[in-house]
Amino acid sequence: MGVLRRSIALSTGLVVFATGLFFVQAPATAVPLPGPDNPNVQFVEGTPHSEHMFDTPPAGNAPKGQADVDSLLRDGAAAAGPGGDIRVRLVTATLADNTNPVSMAEAEKAVAATSKYWQAMTANKLSMSVASKVAGHPSKAKSTDSYSTIISTITSELKWSASPYTALVIFIPTATLSGNALGAGYSSGSYSGRVLLPQISNFSNNVMSHEFGHVIGMMHADALQCGSGASDVGVNSNGQFTDSSCYIREYGDTTDIMGAAQWNSPVISSTFWDYGGLGRGDEIRDIGVAAGVKSYTLKPWGGTEAQRAIKFTDPVSREVYYLELRQPVGYDSYLSGGNKGVKIVQRGGATIASSLILMPDTRPFSGWYSPNHAWQAGSTFTTYTGTMVTINSVSATSATVTINADPKLKARMSFSAGDFDGDKLPDVISRETDGSLLLFAGLPGNRLEDPVRIGSGWDIFNAVLGTSDVNGDGFADILARSSDGALWLYPGNGKGGFLSRTQVGVGWQGFTQLVTPGDFNGDGRNDVIAADPDGVLWLYPGNGSGGFLARTQLGQGWDVFTSLAPAGSFGGGSAGLLARSADGTLFAYPGDGKGGFLPRAAVGSGWNLAGSIIGGQDFTGDRNADVLTVNGSGMSLYPGDGSGFADRLAIGTGWNQFSQVWEAGDFDGDAVADILARGTNGVLWLYPGNGSGGFLPRVQVGTGWNVFTAVVSAGDFDGDGHPDLVARASDGSLWLYPSDGKAQFLARKQIGTGWQGFTQLLAPGDFNGDGKADIVAQSADGVLWLYPGNGAGGFLARKQIGTGWDMFNLVLQAGDFTGDGKEDLLGRGSDGGLWLYPGNGNGGFLARSYLGSGWNMFSSVAALGDGFTGTGDPSVVGVAGDGTLLMYSGTGAGKFKPVMLNPR
Repeated sequence: MGVLRRSIALSTGLVVFATGLFFVQAPATAVPLPGPDNPNVQFVEGTPHSEHMFDTPPAGNAPKGQADVDSLLRDGAAAAGPGGDIRVRLVTATLADNTNPVSMAEAEKAVAATSKYWQAMTANKLSMSVASKVAGHPSKAKSTDSYSTIISTITSELKWSASPYTALVIFIPTATLSGNALGAGYSSGSYSGRVLLPQISNFSNNVMSHEFGHVIGMMHADALQCGSGASDVGVNSNGQFTDSSCYIREYGDTTDIMGAAQWNSPVISSTFWDYGGLGRGDEIRDIGVAAGVKSYTLKPWGGTEAQRAIKFTDPVSREVYYLELRQPVGYDSYLSGGNKGVKIVQRGGATIASSLILMPDTRPFSGWYSPNHAWQAGSTFTTYTGTMVTINSVSATSATVTINADPKLKARMSFSAGDFDGDKLPDVISRETDGSLLLFAGLPGNRLEDPVRIGSGWDIFNAVLGTSDVNGDGFADILARSSDGALWLYPGNGKGGFLSRTQVGVGWQGFTQLVTPGDFNGDGRNDVIAADPDGVLWLYPGNGSGGFLARTQLGQGWDVFTSLAPAGSFGGGSAGLLARSADGTLFAYPGDGKGGFLPRAAVGSGWNLAGSIIGGQDFTGDRNADVLTVNGSGMSLYPGDGSGFADRLAIGTGWNQFSQVWEAGDFDGDAVADILARGTNGVLWLYPGNGSGGFLPRVQVGTGWNVFTAVVSAGDFDGDGHPDLVARASDGSLWLYPSDGKAQFLARKQIGTGWQGFTQLLAPGDFNGDGKADIVAQSADGVLWLYPGNGAGGFLARKQIGTGWDMFNLVLQAGDFTGDGKEDLLGRGSDGGLWLYPGNGNGGFLARSYLGSGWNMFSSVAALGDGFTGTGDPSVVGVAGDGTLLMYSGTGAGKFKPVMLNPR
């Protein structure tokens, strides 16, 4: 049966036999089209309710084919709505074992009440009238029979068959039907159906009106229930709620005729009203996909005014929501106590023809009727995608609501305005989700200072962007756009604060992206570039005093990009743009300095997870524009080399004054990798890493170290928890220099003799996997020896682990360069080729791999492990002939990649 069969919740006892085309409008569902047992739906036993089934459609009114049904439900159709009088054959029956009478007069009153109700709901387009009566029909059915058997028996006895706009209504003398149901209905489409009710009671009018709601095409008015109290919830790929404490409580909306049975007959909710094409057609104001921040007025839903309810589509989930003011008006006159206020309903629920009330507190309520259906003044409902509905005011005659459907108002935005605080270093500014404006001041050495709050209330803007200087006073400024399209200039004061703001534009709401590229057209003034939803790119030339000259079109087709950012000189050329496509490719569009672009170049892939992209600034101080990204996991800096991303980064000069440079691990105890350098005069210097690929001020930690022919960082060689050095003197004696973990040495002790025969010493950490730091030594004949540490400053018996290593003029420890948790080695050949020898964790090696050529340009090379750049990736540094210290970033998988730093 396609979609219709899939959308019925069998847990409520609903059985689908066949269906007619009475679903005249396809609602969006709160969940994906569910299976026969919707996993989200629960029926709370004992709830006063009536059962409902779909019956065989009248002859000649069956759908042409299942494809027609699926298409109608999937794509929707203009709701034509009901029109006409449903002719009722009204029957009071006795049963074989219960001959108590049912009052025909009272039964007629119930039909009249139902007709009056639906006349009011449909602007008199639909009514029910008694066309024929059968009083006291003696049926062979028994009160112990199921309601389906009873209605089938009486239908057969009366030889009744369905036809358009006809109904069979039967009353029997039992107190309830089987299963304690208060009624049962069979709808067959074309506004035709059958209704079975027990003895006349206070529930009769409600139940009969409810059942004729099914005949019109409605399912049940349900309620979202969540143990967490969440006001809205999404679903996962399996159609189950992402919050496992949530479920759909069938019949849970008791302010709707399609909810649980009760003595009153509440006004049917606007979601069903819209779905079934009821009323005049002007009662609901459809604002479409909600956008920006806009306010609306509601009038009592039980009244008769036009556009008294609001319908909107969530811009992210595309689910449809309705807002109603429920006050004691019309059929809602029973609302004298609870449930007055703004009711929020979502179209869909247990089925595509259901509704789902979203209450202020969705924790399961006790009993069958909740007094907590409506939202009160001062409260805010938030969809699970972030769209907010704030209830501003509620009175007996009206309510005002504000729909905030601009997700960027609450999004974190990070950008740079250049040097905002006047210290000649580029800064980063972030608008946080709470509206705070934070300044991350630039520091020397690839770092940013801890954030300082420089503003609040910036969540009124959906775009905040920096510009070096837009008003011509020499200080960096900020531009901000509100949801109504107003553009505001916040002039910087050159000290990290602002002067008074001024409005510099209107009508900017139509742009999907705004960028401040700098001086794009070469006139010496800073400009703004804007992209509209059609992909057209516009240049707004700055006039140098905070305003703009006439705009010009730069191009089209830019809607393929999910993010645009200033590029500065990145990629070559003058001020340009960085553009990220949906597949994560990052393109550089260099400016030509005349208001146009040079040919673009793809400069990276995998950037769809990068978050905010900040470009156009030189964060590393090498006079090349860099790229900074900000996402939930932090900041990452990608240095540029003038044409793209740098494969290596100069992080120091003058390093040719040292005879040896090597990694020191975390020598000073600040959890950041450091470097040790030994001068030709024997002075030992500690260069503390700053965690961002740079250094804090250096510290002298020793003198006289020129007596040693080799010095290595041995990790925690003596087992005291602090890093140590091992040094070899010219006489072959080996010395351990323990440290206190704070960059100071304790008393040294001799741990060996006869080591002068080795050409190289290495300290690869725990190379054999026993948990203790080891030493590796290479003899002149190329044999490589492992000296396992004993964990207390001494050695176990040595072991030969390789030959032929004299082919390398430099062998060094690589840390865990492959990311497999095992220590590796690097070897440099006389031709400059660099080879990786992955350790196997047991004192041996896996197959080697070639890392690149040109490494003979370095006098010293050191692998720094994964703690130097702050990104968790290994790095290698080398001292070039001119004294420049160059850094290379590893992937953590045995290869090199463009440099990446953590500026924090």
